[in-house]
Amino acid sequence: MGTPGDDGDDGDDGDERAACGAQRRGRLRAITAGALAAGALAGACTSRPPPAADDAPAAGPYEVVDGWPRIPDGMTFGPALDVAVDGRGRVLVSHAAGRTSGNDAPIGEATILVFDPETGELLDAWGEGLFVYPHGIEVDRNGFVWVTDSEQDRVFKLTPEGDVVMTLGEVP
Repeated sequence: MGTPGDDGDDGDDGDERAACGAQRRGRLRAITAGALAAGALAGACTSRPPPAADDAPAAGPYEVVDGWPRIPDGMTFGPALDVAVDGRGRVLVSHAAGRTSGNDAPIGEATILVFDPETGELLDAWGEGLFVYPHGIEVDRNGFVWVTDSEQDRVFKLTPEGDVVMTLGEVP
């Protein structure tokens, strides 16, 4: 390498070019090796058939509990749209009472169902005539229940008993 004020010709050009060429070849080998490894890994991941039911991995800490939830006779349940758990451990489910999105009239049946987490027993049900499609549900740290209605473009803040405290958005 030259020094400031120097013409840059120190006679080491051949050595520098050789070193740069070796670096390029080394990088090219590393990139090629990486690409081959990625290709081999992709092939290994996509070329296997799905596991048989007996070979399926464990479901983790969750399991299906038959009979949970317990829906009273005559009540239409589902589709379930969202689930939340309140500070007392109760499970709140927003559901559409057998309807699909694209409606414009409020659902006449209870759309928020509150279940005992252990037994699946229905503890409370509310929201009749309030929601058109109660798409989301959350419970805040103060116990208020927040429900989004995707068909009304509104958000509702409710007490744990289902009384409306506040609404955000306007009815179209």
